[in-house]
Amino acid sequence: MGFHIRLIAISVLMLAIPTDVFADGPNRISIRVVDEQGDPVADASVVARYQQIIHQNGKEFRVPMELAAPQSTDADGRCELLLYDVSWTLAAVHALRAELKTEEIMEMVDDAPTDPLAREEFLRALYERGRRFSSAYHLLTLEAKGEPLITLQMAKAIKVTGRVQVNGKPLAKAFVTIGSQPTAIDQLYSRWAPELTDHEGKFAYYSVPGDLDRARIVVERADGNRFLNLNDVRSKTTSAGLDFQFDTRAKDFTREGKL
Repeated sequence: MGFHIRLIAISVLMLAIPTDVFADGPNRISIRVVDEQGDPVADASVVARYQQIIHQNGKEFRVPMELAAPQSTDADGRCELLLYDVSWTLAAVHALRAELKTEEIMEMVDDAPTDPLAREEFLRALYERGRRFSSAYHLLTLEAKGEPLITLQMAKAIKVTGRVQVNGKPLAKAFVTIGSQPTAIDQLYSRWAPELTDHEGKFAYYSVPGDLDRARIVVERADGNRFLNLNDVRSKTTSAGLDFQFDTRAKDFTREGKL
């Protein structure tokens, strides 16, 4: 009788222990992040995601999930990721490095000039620097853990500016998304985020570089949302980046329905 009790207790204990304790050695991959010149990038945030397929109520959902705990690169631009013991067919690594870290911005704000005009100009320039970043993406293969080193070369974000007009008038408070042909990466990471236009219909932000030949304009109003999808859009190269001018007509927008 005592033997059976001990056996049951051991079985319960075994069930309580996470299964990965008994798994084979972790899927460890080494990452190196470099800039456009090939120099190591320190303090870059490195994130790995995979696509999980979930079936619910007869429907299939493809959801990006964390594949490893996020890491930061060291002074040599290196870090290691321990991939979770999950099955996947689509996965990728993303590296991101802001031009200025939050603590750096706070310190610079504390040291800002006290003269009102000088302070305004300083803070405007600081705000601009605070939005700039560099990034890189890398699709993983199922043999990734066998690779001795995965190198991600970052590309600097480009400044995107523009204006939206409808029937010759500025379109304020509209969401503008400018991007490129979707790839597998876009199933895991949102590379193209919407930007809100101001009262003059203008927008300005920093974007991951690419073809940037597709645009979506969404207008949210009390009587319903309206959207306009544009392909093969053209931009003008400026000293800062790219500029887009959208001269649209109200009849070109499609109504999604009442809110």
